[in-house]
Amino acid sequence: MVIRFTRAGFAHLAFALVLVCFSALVSRPARAGSDGEGAADLLLKVWPGVRDSREQVIEMEPEAPAAFANEEEQRVRTVVMPVQVSWLGSRVLYLEEFLHDDPTNMRRQVLLTLSPDAKDPRRVRAALYTFREPEKWRQLGFSPARAAMLRQSDLEHAPGCDLLFVREGEQFRGSTVGRSCRSGSGEARLHVEYRVVIGEDVYWYRRRLIRDGDDALVQEVMGYNWFQPYDARLFTCRVDWSATGKPADLHRLARVDLHDQGGRARFTAPDGRQFELTLHSEDWAFAAERDALILVLSDPSLPHPVASAWAGLEARQIGIDLGWMQVRCGPLAPETDELAF
Repeated sequence: MVIRFTRAGFAHLAFALVLVCFSALVSRPARAGSDGEGAADLLLKVWPGVRDSREQVIEMEPEAPAAFANEEEQRVRTVVMPVQVSWLGSRVLYLEEFLHDDPTNMRRQVLLTLSPDAKDPRRVRAALYTFREPEKWRQLGFSPARAAMLRQSDLEHAPGCDLLFVREGEQFRGSTVGRSCRSGSGEARLHVEYRVVIGEDVYWYRRRLIRDGDDALVQEVMGYNWFQPYDARLFTCRVDWSATGKPADLHRLARVDLHDQGGRARFTAPDGRQFELTLHSEDWAFAAERDALILVLSDPSLPHPVASAWAGLEARQIGIDLGWMQVRCGPLAPETDELAF
């Protein structure tokens, strides 16, 4: 592992060593539990870890704040750790976000409390709290003693920036609700739309600044898993299922995201069977000089895949059609968050 220093060396080194140790333990999120596990408890397991993301500016007007997008592309670290703050509940997470070569300069530093939605067991509400004195609570996840000292007066709740998550298989798709999450840039006429997808093998987010008066897009930034040295693409897959086995009765079962460098996503069918989708690029078996995009559908309890499909490396769509199950995958279009077909 190579650590690049750009500012104060010793402060960075001390934090980097701690981060490396923590990363070795939790950089890969815990494998999700059974489909019957509560969504809030499952998200509490899946979210923690060290996320290494490539962040790109998709859209930028001259008036856009530059705090989150000084360059066309940046590498970002997001550290999420569970903390014990009893008066906030039993599901509390601490999140820090910083540029990978500047861990002492925080971009985001928040506490999140997770609670199940009373109306839909697949949904989780994440309340977001900021710190009145952020520097005082840096690296809070490493200090249970300091977490025990935290009081309500140390925090500010930002209800407009709370996230609503929906469980899709073993991934979670979250977003702000409404228009009351402000940009924090001092521009009262801008609000934030934030979306994030969290899973065992995928993590991406999109932050959009919208002008209140005319709903114009002022800034759009997207971050997704860093796969060095590959130039990975992010795909969204829609899974449709037929309880009768007839194609005419297909209905939406899940929507999952995965990258094309071996990305994986699991989901459970209504009959209780578990399935796993894998997407990757490999050489064609019959033409070594050509590359292919390969989609594999597996049942982890079986020794061989259920089905597979291949397409050209630059294909805009790849899918599997079994009659009783249909999978359609396409590259995610950052500006719309919709499938590219």
